[in-house]
Amino acid sequence: MRHPVKSQTQTLPAGAHARRGFVLFFVCVFALMMMVLLIGLNVHKSGEILQLSRSIEQERIVFLVQAGINEMLAGVKAGVNDRNTQIGREIAEFWKLNPAGGNKVIYEAEIPAARLPVANGLVRDYLGASAEISGRISITVIDKIAAPRPSYIGYLEIVGKAKSRDVPEIRLKERREIRIVDLSYPFVDKYALFVKSFCRQLSHPKKKIIVKGIAPDDPGIYSYVYLGNRSYPPCPEFPQGAKSAKTPPVLLDLFFRDDHHLLGSFYRPAPFQTVDPRFEQVSAGNFFFVIPPFDFKTIANSYSVSTDFHNTPELVNIYKSILKTSSNYAGTEGTLGYMIAKDYQKAGGNPGNSEVFRSMVYSLMQNWKYQYGYTDYASIAGDSGSSFVKEHPFSGIGEYFVEYSTRNPQRLVGGKMPVLFGEGRDIPVYVEGPVFLRFFKIAFLDQAKVKFELFGGETMDVTFPPVPLFYEEKPETFAGKTCSPQIDERTKVLMSAPIESLSVNNLFFGANVKKPKTPTSVSGGVEGYDVFPAFDPTLRSVAHLYKSVGDFVNERIKMIGGKKVLDLDGVSMILDPAGAPLDLSSVEKYRGKGRIILQRGNCIVGNLSPISLHADTLGIYLMFGNIVVKSSASVVSIYASLAASTNFRDNSSSSVSAESGIDCGGKSVNIYGNLFVDNLFDLRTLPDGGKLTIVHDPNLYFPAYPVRVSIGEARSLMAVDYDA
Repeated sequence: MRHPVKSQTQTLPAGAHARRGFVLFFVCVFALMMMVLLIGLNVHKSGEILQLSRSIEQERIVFLVQAGINEMLAGVKAGVNDRNTQIGREIAEFWKLNPAGGNKVIYEAEIPAARLPVANGLVRDYLGASAEISGRISITVIDKIAAPRPSYIGYLEIVGKAKSRDVPEIRLKERREIRIVDLSYPFVDKYALFVKSFCRQLSHPKKKIIVKGIAPDDPGIYSYVYLGNRSYPPCPEFPQGAKSAKTPPVLLDLFFRDDHHLLGSFYRPAPFQTVDPRFEQVSAGNFFFVIPPFDFKTIANSYSVSTDFHNTPELVNIYKSILKTSSNYAGTEGTLGYMIAKDYQKAGGNPGNSEVFRSMVYSLMQNWKYQYGYTDYASIAGDSGSSFVKEHPFSGIGEYFVEYSTRNPQRLVGGKMPVLFGEGRDIPVYVEGPVFLRFFKIAFLDQAKVKFELFGGETMDVTFPPVPLFYEEKPETFAGKTCSPQIDERTKVLMSAPIESLSVNNLFFGANVKKPKTPTSVSGGVEGYDVFPAFDPTLRSVAHLYKSVGDFVNERIKMIGGKKVLDLDGVSMILDPAGAPLDLSSVEKYRGKGRIILQRGNCIVGNLSPISLHADTLGIYLMFGNIVVKSSASVVSIYASLAASTNFRDNSSSSVSAESGIDCGGKSVNIYGNLFVDNLFDLRTLPDGGKLTIVHDPNLYFPAYPVRVSIGEARSLMAVDYDA
């Protein structure tokens, strides 16, 4: 039996419908928010990725633009010192104008992409054909440096530009310091050789200095040589050395056998025409100039019989011989011996008061033949002259060597003068300093035969021996007194004497040549002491400054073609406080133009020459140190301007140990350039038979283009500019 089911109705709590709608709304809103968030996150992520992608692209382009700048920089470095390039020509033209300083753009050029093949090749490899790199170069001079010749400093600015379809234009700018330095030094460069201090062995017979000056077509242009006397040893003649009231001379000994080309018409070698043929034979080959016998009576009026002859030892000795010979007859009245003895008693034994002596002198004056000739130091004091001057008529010059053995030993050192005028003695060189040519005059009165009248009308011929005329520092005899008229322009006195007053410049520039110039002077008129090769004291013209010799060697000596090469780039200064030596002896080649300044220490060099004789130049300047030659070769050749000079507070007085110079290292040395030193150290390091040869480089004296343009290794400014 089925029972009917009762219908039931369920009733929800109040507000249940509202809560269910809110939940649904919340779910929908949350879902919508999540959708918006997801969309936003996705959009943000895409933008960030795009921005990151563009940043990476820009960095890659900046890197490639830097490659373009490096390529332009390499081109500038290759061209600035080459006048065959546009940039090199414009810099050279600017230098020739020698303008004042101040900001001035002297070169500017746009660099198209076609001129940057390396950088744009990288662009194609990394970016395809969507970009290219171009640029702009400019050089601006900002200041002029006052130096021996003006130099300039400024900056090189290089702008690299990249254009791309995908990113905005990017510009990269960098600047580097630039120096346009004139490496010539007109004062120093005109000298083939400059030696400040006295060298007592300049005329060493076995060590030779050879100077070959420039030989241009213009006869008014010639090289200079300066030979100073700083550090001249004090002696009785010059008590204060070079500072004495009287200037000590630098004497160069003519060696007529080799130097006869210098003498021209003054070279007339001949023997003396003596009465005794033996003396004629001895004189042959020892004189480069001899006068014929000269009648003394033509100049006899220059002298007083009563006052000018009794101090002459040779004449007094002849008088004493007469006294001795006649003494056997002094007791027989009426004889000549008796008369001579009475005269002697009346004169009180003084020949000056003796009538017999005066008569003898008067008779000799009517019969004497005066003779003299010119010879050189080597003939008198050298090996070949050891016996020549011992012969009686020629012995008068010996008194000079006796006098100065204590008075001034420096004058006794000599031999053969430096070859200042080239091997052929035919290249004019103007010599500065207290420098004089020295040779020697040997004079005598030849033997004379005098006829004496005796009692009863008898006559007797008496032969008087030759009378050598001795050198006198203070004239006391007739031979040391001035005669009139002069026999020639060099002979004011009759005695034997050194000829030391002839300027070396007379040989090429005539007897009326101006007094040798003083290159520069200090108080008191002392010559040549304050000459000091200068450079810009602000160091602004220095392209490379090194704290040590090692730093210089590491950076500037490079291996090229398997060989060490000295790479020159303007002025390099080494400030090594320890004074370590700069050893360049293993380097035989250099390239570029430059001057190396070493503040302290020696520079060791061997054979050293440029890769290009026309384009490359080297100057080495030591402020306190020596040029030291070191090589396995017996003859060393150095193509450079070498200067070693110390600047003293009181440059007029110095210790030899503090001076700078050249040490030849026992080698013969050829310098193709010039040599400027304090001291030659008496040529002690030049071997016997060795030669120090200086060939003056015309390109040093008259450089066509002595400029080196140096570009700084470090950036002074770098900036990147591009649109975000």
